[in-house]
Amino acid sequence: MADNNMPSGEILELIKGQARLETKLDQFFSTQAAMKIELDSLKADIGSVKSDVAEIKAQRRATAAYVAALSTAAGVFWIFVGEKVKKIFGA
Repeated sequence: MADNNMPSGEILELIKGQARLETKLDQFFSTQAAMKIELDSLKADIGSVKSDVAEIKAQRRATAAYVAALSTAAGVFWIFVGEKVKKIFGA
């Protein structure tokens, strides 16, 4: 029976307060959903960057191996041909 004694102005204020809270909650959940979408996008971007870095590292290893092989081949070539080249150019 105590609820019946509440003035209609106070009831109206309670309803307005509840509506404001609902609006704020809706905005909060909307913001959270937008943030989740942004985080998912960032995760995808990070995954892409990680795969690019792995590919660059693999290419660098392959290039280093290629340079090492060429250096070895040049060294072997110089061992066999170096003296002849020195004689030709008078060194």
